[in-house]
Amino acid sequence: MRAALALALALALAVVLAAAAACGAPSSRAPEPLPAASAAPLPALEYPLRSGEPWRSRAALGRVLVIDVWATYCPPCRKALPKLGRLAAAHPELVVIGISVDEEDAAVEAFLREVPVAFPIARDPEVSLQSGPLAIYRLPTLLLVDRRGQIRFRGEEMAEADYDVLPGLVAALLAE
Repeated sequence: MRAALALALALALAVVLAAAAACGAPSSRAPEPLPAASAAPLPALEYPLRSGEPWRSRAALGRVLVIDVWATYCPPCRKALPKLGRLAAAHPELVVIGISVDEEDAAVEAFLREVPVAFPIARDPEVSLQSGPLAIYRLPTLLLVDRRGQIRFRGEEMAEADYDVLPGLVAALLAE
C-alpha cells in the first residue's frame, strides 16, 4: 500500500513539475505588437541622414515606422540590415530607418559598401539615443511604431532570427 501511495505521489509530482516547466518554456507563437492603449509614444527624434539632410520621426506620422539602431561593430547588425531591406522593399508603405551610433562617418560608409541597404541611414555619433526616454543601450535595438506614433514593439539585442518575426508584426500594424 505504501509503495502504491509513493508511486502515485511521485507521478503527481512529475506531472506538476512538467506543467511548471511548460509554463516557463518559450512560446512557438510569434510575438504580437503591444496593445495601442499600453504603448508609449515615440519622442520626437531628429538625426542627420548620410546625405546631411535631417530625418525627423514626426514626418512618419500616419505610416508604420521601423527604427533599427545599429553599429558597424555589431555582428547581428550585419545580418539584420539585408532583412530590413527586404522588408522595406516588400512594403513600400512602410518607413524603415537605420540609425547608426558609430562615431566615425568613414566606418559607416565602409560598412555600407560591404552591406548595402536600400533604406535611409541616419547618424547618431553622440549616441544621444542612450539618454532620454528611449534609453537604448543594447544593439541592435529595433522599434516598431504604429501610425499614431506609439511604440508597439521594442526588441533589444536582436538576433538575426528575431528579424524573421518582423513581417508578421508589420502586417498586424498595417492592418490596423
